[in-house]
Amino acid sequence: MKDYSGYSELKIFHHIDRIEGLLEGERVAPIYVRIKPTNVCNQRCYYCGYADNNVIEDRNVDNRESIDWGLLKNTLYELHEMGTKAVTFSGGGDPLCYSSIKETLSLVAELGFDYSLITNGQALKDDKIELLKGAKWVRVSLDASNANTYKRIRNVDSYSQVIRNIESFAEKKNQDCTLGINCVISKENHKEIYDICRLVKEIGVDNIKLSPVIEKKNNEEYHQEISFSVQEQLQRAIDNLETDKFKIVDGYTNNISSIKTYCRPYKRCLIQEFFAVIGADAKVYRCHETAYRKQGILGDLNKESFRQIWYKPETIESIKKYDVNENCTHKCAFNNRNIILNSFLNIDKNHVNFI
Repeated sequence: MKDYSGYSELKIFHHIDRIEGLLEGERVAPIYVRIKPTNVCNQRCYYCGYADNNVIEDRNVDNRESIDWGLLKNTLYELHEMGTKAVTFSGGGDPLCYSSIKETLSLVAELGFDYSLITNGQALKDDKIELLKGAKWVRVSLDASNANTYKRIRNVDSYSQVIRNIESFAEKKNQDCTLGINCVISKENHKEIYDICRLVKEIGVDNIKLSPVIEKKNNEEYHQEISFSVQEQLQRAIDNLETDKFKIVDGYTNNISSIKTYCRPYKRCLIQEFFAVIGADAKVYRCHETAYRKQGILGDLNKESFRQIWYKPETIESIKKYDVNENCTHKCAFNNRNIILNSFLNIDKNHVNFI
């Protein structure tokens, strides 16, 4: 049986040439780059770590900032020449609010990138659907089953429009474009989890991933009050709603973001050898979580090209010396992948044939 693997931690092993390069001491080209083209957003979710600089410590986001199109265009050509395979457009703000998003999506398709986009769905319509229907995946952030909850969380009255946009995209997208939902679970919506799963299945979505809101103060206590109800609904949804064509990804139960401090069983973040983030401020960052934070900056595209930043000795040395247990106590989307990669790269080669 083929498992649903859109979120598999093992995807990196389809790029064994890059892993072998790393084993041989090479600085390999990035496989995947996340681009945050703008910090402008048409919604204002109360929990957003980009809309409110107080949600994540030391993060500094200018909500009016967007990357210059000429600079982004040149960088995309450069990434293509370097051998980067995939790009995702996300926030920051909502990428569909980027003034040059149409030109951007047209170019990545022309260059042959695998591309994807994360949006709140409010602007997912008309010619933007045409440009995105050939993406590998599109994920819409949706965390309500009705207009009242939606407005409380997102401070906009666009619920009905967003549902129509999702349904329209589901009908028009290419068959191999996966349409997913990102749902953030909070006290505002914790009674609606089953209903949200049922709703998105009914409007043609392929999967939904549910994760906990990060409450800066007393996060564990916050989720203790709602976790039993949430987990009961999640299990019921999995039992009653999942099919071969609709999957529910539980990113809530046992999620490490519910732990105040987290010590990883490794020191080195090996994902940084294959991945980077470009912000709306034109800076290159280590990852999502360090974006717009001083500790995450690898370089500035206004001063150097991406290639120069990626291959310069200072970047290589900085990545090698970056100790995650000193610098990263936050939730990490790449944690399991880092565990696997560190284990793989540290194998005693004298014993590898004893499988």
